[in-house]
Amino acid sequence: MHNHQNTAGSEYLSCCAKHFVDGNGKKWRPFQKEGTPPMWCRDRLVDVEHIRLDLEPDFSSKTLKGRSTLTVRPINEDTKFVELDACEMRISAVQVAGKPAEFAYDGQKLTIQFDKAPAADRALEIAVDYSTKPRRGAYFVGPDEHYPNKHREMWTQGQDEDSRFWFPCFDYPNEKASSEIIVKVPKGMTSLSNGKLLSKTVEGKHEIHHWRQEIPHVAYLVTLVVGDYVKVEQEWDGLEVSYLVPPGREEDGARSFDKTPRMVELFSKVTGVRYPYEKYSQITAVDFIFGGMENTTATTQTELTLHDARAHLDFSSEGLVAHELAHQWFGDYVTCRDWSHAWLNEGFATFMEIIWHEHEHGWAEAQYYAEGDMKAYLAEDRGSYRRPIVTNVYREPLDLFDRHLYQKGALVLHHLRFMVGDRLFWKAIKLYLERHGRQSVITQNLMDAFQDVTGKNLEWFFAQWVFGGGHPELKVSAKWNDATGQLEFSVTQQQKKDELTAIFRLPVKVKFVWEGGEETREFEITEASHRYFINLPKRPKIVLFDPGNTVLKTVELDYGEDLLIAQLKGAADDVMARVHAARELGKKGTAAAVEALAEVLKHDNFWGVQAECAEALAKIHNEAAHNALIAARGVKNPKARRAVASALGEWLGDKSANALIALLKKDESYYVEAEAARALGKTRSGLAFDAMVKALAKESHNDVIRSSVFSGFCELRDMRALDVMKEWLAYGRPWQARLSAIYNIGRLAHHSTEERAKLEVREMLEPLLEQDFRTVMNAIGGLEALGDTKSIAALERCAAGALDGRIKRRAQYAAAAIREGAGSPKEIKSLREDYDSLKKEYDDLKNRLLKLENPGKPGKAGKAPARKAAKKAARASKKKR
Repeated sequence: MHNHQNTAGSEYLSCCAKHFVDGNGKKWRPFQKEGTPPMWCRDRLVDVEHIRLDLEPDFSSKTLKGRSTLTVRPINEDTKFVELDACEMRISAVQVAGKPAEFAYDGQKLTIQFDKAPAADRALEIAVDYSTKPRRGAYFVGPDEHYPNKHREMWTQGQDEDSRFWFPCFDYPNEKASSEIIVKVPKGMTSLSNGKLLSKTVEGKHEIHHWRQEIPHVAYLVTLVVGDYVKVEQEWDGLEVSYLVPPGREEDGARSFDKTPRMVELFSKVTGVRYPYEKYSQITAVDFIFGGMENTTATTQTELTLHDARAHLDFSSEGLVAHELAHQWFGDYVTCRDWSHAWLNEGFATFMEIIWHEHEHGWAEAQYYAEGDMKAYLAEDRGSYRRPIVTNVYREPLDLFDRHLYQKGALVLHHLRFMVGDRLFWKAIKLYLERHGRQSVITQNLMDAFQDVTGKNLEWFFAQWVFGGGHPELKVSAKWNDATGQLEFSVTQQQKKDELTAIFRLPVKVKFVWEGGEETREFEITEASHRYFINLPKRPKIVLFDPGNTVLKTVELDYGEDLLIAQLKGAADDVMARVHAARELGKKGTAAAVEALAEVLKHDNFWGVQAECAEALAKIHNEAAHNALIAARGVKNPKARRAVASALGEWLGDKSANALIALLKKDESYYVEAEAARALGKTRSGLAFDAMVKALAKESHNDVIRSSVFSGFCELRDMRALDVMKEWLAYGRPWQARLSAIYNIGRLAHHSTEERAKLEVREMLEPLLEQDFRTVMNAIGGLEALGDTKSIAALERCAAGALDGRIKRRAQYAAAAIREGAGSPKEIKSLREDYDSLKKEYDDLKNRLLKLENPGKPGKAGKAPARKAAKKAARASKKKR
């Protein structure tokens, strides 16, 4: 195991606390404040070999008491003390080797003195008796007078460094130990922990459950869940694969977890390493603060992933289940040594979601699933900040758990897979896992495995993709020259080069298709611009840049309309080629583009392409595009219908509103109705408010319809909705709908002209900053959207007192955003209010010009003078804005 950083990455590690400007002059918010110090891996005074926890949770007092016994071996001869992480506990006694020991405790760290320095490498036991009413790490949930049906349970959540809140430990990922939990639970309750259940005995009104995990793992993966559950057992090749759900949710559990054994089989096969543990169980948790947590052998999943048959039409737990299962290899068996390398956990788990989708649903689904990762990453990179995947400049570990870590990390692995080829990729993964199993790793270890297997120097790859920031922003041009019989083909990297983002080295393929033949060529892109003159037998019908879309990039296709339409209709085996063509045609806006997009929207065999066509038509935004979307609102796939509903919301007025109301009243999918509600608000139609209020009576999976109604109210900007949402803020209202109301009432009140209305909303939201995690996060969002400077003090108090790093960071950013917004020119508000009327005028003008171009012939391309007039009108409209 190498204990040093990749030299190619060392120069990038500390460059993340700066502002960067993109090619359009946009300044990113820094990932961290200027001067944020680097965080280095923690030292270890002892080697922790085993953790034994004797626990007694008390549901009535929401307390936990017990003994944490650590078997350790001092690393050095002169070790005089050991320091454990232990937050907000009452320490009643400490023993070393069975004898009382002196200790000091400051509420965060427990320092235990040794009478004399113990011998190095010799095992000794340290036992700590303690009790706690944890605010982090362990959570008690259950019914109350407002939520009488809430499931009673206790669950733990250790990542990132929260195990210290429920047992004294060395709470950092560079220490691994075996573990066991002996827990006293109310009689009849179920428990789940790591490893095997060794015994279950009755003791009066309680039961003693004894769990043991033999293979070492880090402290944040130690878990305990206690509650009333039904266990459903499955198996794979003799391995127990099970899931536990509340009574009555067995069918929902099957929809969520039934494919797990097949996932275990697939991941064992592709990695070349059989699932390494005694069992694999999944259990649901109410009010869980993450989507899922990969505790070794015993994953905790949010109960929100459970769903009924109607939701199953277009909602799936497969990505979540695959992600957490993949962590058993990537994160549990092999664990990042320190948080700066956490992409080795999360990037891999996200990448394995793509692998599952490819195996189970085919290459088209896998391509578009990866594109979802790209969209998520780009939203953060463009809208928030840019950073390297690996950086040790952060304040709290959870700062790193972002879309760079998860989605970009996954896409880098996706690119690497196709660059080296499947056989060598999985051979390198096998070597990495076998070489470092049960150990902690850094990125250098992964790079070494790939270099050893492929024989290639890949320092450049990891330097640009992992230790550098950004991505290639490509413009690809293809023009045929009849005179020379050549294709003039160019690739330009348009991203701005700075100390974080470089000109990328890109091995890429291009497929040329002509009548009666095709050819794929490989290119090495290493400069800011490349220009090629390519001899082909005939004029190409299709030019596919990066077939399969395996390179992490954005791409602008500077192709003629004929090439784009041919690619949209003719790239049958390449979903992303069709998607890119649809996006480019959406920029063209011609009658031919609308016709092609409308045709493919109705008839393409993949819902993602249909969805992209709907979005492209919405961007074209003329009458023909509008009619095409209305005609397509009955497309078969519910995910495509959702996209059509969303696109219809881009038109103001009753025409779209009537189509959306029809979808909202009755569709087989909860999620189509939800999207119709949100889009209906965007139409600003007088028909919308009553239809949306009526939809609040609809029950749906995770209250997605009500939540979307509240989001739609913000777009509608009808202030009558404030009173409606105020009612849904009340504790006791359906939980997910209440959270949506908390966030969206701030968004809507921001547009109110009555200061008293804004004051009332602020006074309703600020007290919610002291409640549970999800309520607090939504209240912060609502206050930020409201934009009242008087809420800054409350947000800063929230940040200062937060134990959860996500709350702290979110509250700090909200306060900063409100300050920044308060300094904006007053004219911005009036400009925003004028935007809709200008947009409508512009749309009307476009439609009139289109009719002038093509009197009686809406399907043919127009004349140049009319197009010039349209562009001139567009420029004039933008100046008004």
